[in-house]
Amino acid sequence: MVAPKTKGASKERSVANLLWEKGCAVLRGCSSGGGVRKRFVPDIVAICNGKVLVMELKYRAKRTTVRIEAEKVQGLLEFAARSGGRAFVLVKFGRDQWRVFEVAEGADVSINGEAYDRAPTLDHLLASIFNRQLV
Repeated sequence: MVAPKTKGASKERSVANLLWEKGCAVLRGCSSGGGVRKRFVPDIVAICNGKVLVMELKYRAKRTTVRIEAEKVQGLLEFAARSGGRAFVLVKFGRDQWRVFEVAEGADVSINGEAYDRAPTLDHLLASIFNRQLV
């Protein structure tokens, strides 16, 4: 069985690689998600066509509610503000696509299956940034 942190790091790397292949400059946060530190470190920062995307990723094998505490959301928003970017939470259930949730407030974030089904995919976000039609 794969350890949860190993699985999460693998998902982060796969999203970072996808963003790179799509033409973005990408950094994956060192030690993202672990340990105690003075500054918030997002999972991924991508610069796509001049736009800065600050991302926190959450993967679940099964459809369960994803919760992110306010402190982490505030850190994500502060990092986005300092970089002139936009803050996003990306969620993926099982083998489905990554879904994108833009974060605008520093409160707890709770994402259930209904919200997930209504959210745009990562491909849609990238298509809007690069003004490309989805095939």
